[in-house]
Amino acid sequence: MESKKTLIIFEQIDTFEQFLERNIIFNNVDIFTPYKKVSNVFMHNFRAIAKRLPGFLFHNWWLEEWSRKLPDYTNIVVFDNAISLKLLEYIDAHKTRSSKLKLWLWNVPNKQVNYLNSNYDVYCFDKTYSENYNLKFVEQFYVLGSTKKRDILDIEYDFYFIGADKGRLPKLKSLAKQIVLNNYSYRFDVFGVKKQCSDSEFEGIQVMDKLLPYDEVLDNILASNVIVELNKKGQDGLTLRAMESIFYKKKLITNNKKIINYDFYHPNNILVWEEGKDIKLDEFIQKPYVQLEKDIIDRYSFSNWLSKITEI
Repeated sequence: MESKKTLIIFEQIDTFEQFLERNIIFNNVDIFTPYKKVSNVFMHNFRAIAKRLPGFLFHNWWLEEWSRKLPDYTNIVVFDNAISLKLLEYIDAHKTRSSKLKLWLWNVPNKQVNYLNSNYDVYCFDKTYSENYNLKFVEQFYVLGSTKKRDILDIEYDFYFIGADKGRLPKLKSLAKQIVLNNYSYRFDVFGVKKQCSDSEFEGIQVMDKLLPYDEVLDNILASNVIVELNKKGQDGLTLRAMESIFYKKKLITNNKKIINYDFYHPNNILVWEEGKDIKLDEFIQKPYVQLEKDIIDRYSFSNWLSKITEI
C-alpha cells in the first residue's frame, strides 16, 4: 500500500517563504511554486500576461512539475499567496476524485474569502476570523531552521521589532520611550515608512526601503532578549513573531490580549502591552525565562499542522 503524499503549493518570492521551502523536509511532502520560475524581468512579465489570457493553454504551460503528478497526491494544500481561480480550476479538473484540495489562509483579511469558502475547503490560523467566516481553524505553525551558527551570537539589543509600518510607528515610538527610560536598548526595523517620517530622537528605529532577508531577521532575533509584536487591529491569530519566541526561546512583548489564553503563555515570558499605560519593563526583563514543555512546542510544529490539516 502506497503511503499518503501531500502536495503543498505556495509562492516563494520573499525570503521567509524560501526559508520555509528549505526547511520542510518530509518524505511524504512535496513543496512547489505554482508556476515555473523565471530568471529575468522580461520572462516574468511574459509569464504574467500568459496566465491572464483567455482559456487555459498558455496558463497550463507555465505550471510547475507538480501539474504532471497530481494523481500521486492524497492531499493538495494551496497557500493563499498562490491562489488564483485558474489554478484552482486546473487542480479540481486534474486531481483524482479521492484526493482532497485544501486552501490555507495565512494572510487575513482575504477579499475572496466568501467565494473560496463556498467552493473549497478553507483553513485559517486566526480563530476569530475563522469563526466569523465559518472557516476551519488550525493553529499557526513554524519550521525550525538550522541555528548552529546563530546560537553563538552575543546579545546586542534588549528589544527587537521587524515589520511594516501599517500605522504601527506611533506605537513603536511610544514603546521606545519607555525602553529608553528604563535604560534598555532596542532596534526596530520598520519598512514602508516615508523617509521624512524618521526622527533623530529615536535612534533605534531604522527606516528601511524593504524587508530584511529572513536569515538576517533571525540573526537579529537571536541577538535580542525580547521580540516585539504589534498585531493589526482585529488580528487575533498568532504571528510569525510569536512563533519565533516559542521556537527560539525568546521573551515576547505584544499587544495581543488574547495571547494569555494560549498554552505557551507564561507571565515570565510574555508581556501584554497596552499603549498609554506604564509597563514594568525592568521587572519583566529580569524575570528568568521559563522553559516550555516539549509537547507544547510540538503543537506549533509543521508536522502537527500537517497532521491536522490532512486529517480534518
